[in-house]
Amino acid sequence: SETYVGACVEALESGVFRADIPCRFRLIPEAVQRLIDGVDRTVKHCLTVEEKVSLDDVENFDEICDDIRSKLENLRDNPSRLDKPIIYHLDVAAMYPNIILTNRLQPPALVDERTCAACDFNKPESRC
Repeated sequence: SETYVGACVEALESGVFRADIPCRFRLIPEAVQRLIDGVDRTVKHCLTVEEKVSLDDVENFDEICDDIRSKLENLRDNPSRLDKPIIYHLDVAAMYPNIILTNRLQPPALVDERTCAACDFNKPESRC
């Protein structure tokens, strides 16, 4: 059996999201509003904590925050969308180990000869 026993993997939506294929998205307006409410705080945190930039050195802080808010407001006001996604994400950590191995998503993984010999995909033409 090639099933994985002992854990539960849950995904909100599965599939491949590509920038050239439109996809339907249903957003929760209240969740987007929470993002809007936190724009100033989030940008300040990103600048000062993550990027180590002083707010005194930022010339267009309000302009950037207004731009982000306006884009989020558009998302909030139009929650049912048919858009071409621009973010690619493959959550390998949420995949079953056999799917990771089957699709060879971990090429740098190191195994010993015994593990390789016991693998279902161990064939002379394999380049593991």
